Amino acid sequence: MQEDVRKDFLPLVSKSWGFMTWLTRTLAVLLLLVMFLVLLALPVIICKNIVVLVVVAILYYPALVFGLYRFILYQKTARKREVKRIVVDDKGVHYERKNGTIDSILYDDLEKYHLENEYDVSLSPRNKIYVLKVKYNNSVTDVDFDGVDAGYNSYIVNLKALQRRYIQGIVYFRPDLRISPSVYTTYNINPVDFTFDKKKYWTELAKTLAVFILLCSILGLIMLGLVTWLSKDQIYLH
Repeated sequence: MQEDVRKDFLPLVSKSWGFMTWLTRTLAVLLLLVMFLVLLALPVIICKNIVVLVVVAILYYPALVFGLYRFILYQKTARKREVKRIVVDDKGVHYERKNGTIDSILYDDLEKYHLENEYDVSLSPRNKIYVLKVKYNNSVTDVDFDGVDAGYNSYIVNLKALQRRYIQGIVYFRPDLRISPSVYTTYNINPVDFTFDKKKYWTELAKTLAVFILLCSILGLIMLGLVTWLSKDQIYLH
């Protein structure tokens, strides 16, 4: 029976979107450039006295250069580990990295917790998102489908489909493992046929966007008020 399931469980490969890859990279470069310019101009903005500015600059700019150097080294190391392709098949999930290595999390190597109140497959909160958590090779492991740790070198359009496929594989090939109901709820997965619950997803997305727009509006008003206050302060000084 399981052999028939394996035969029908075709591999799912990640798909890249060239335009979104270019857009996200461009926005990231622009954001880093703006942050660098702000950090570069910070002493000039804060220090009103020329003597204080010179003293701060002597201490600040070498530290800034060192921080930039460390950031560049980190980026070089991270880029070597970038994931260029993800494959989910009847064995598990496989991350093919830019440096030629392949990291896999196989269904057969997933382990049970043997605790009545602990699910074998659950969620782990990380950076305001929830990542799939399993016990793998005697340690708790996060199965990343959100690029937090994997560091994808392109924008992958079917990450959610890969995520659903992997969970479906656990159900098919490791029926002994208990999956937390919150996994299906959080990832908007129908536990019967493993389809994507679009209505729930778009409802949650609309709520998130509404909150985001509200926060941006409040932040914009605060920044506008700050700029106005600084402009008046400069007028009084002159």
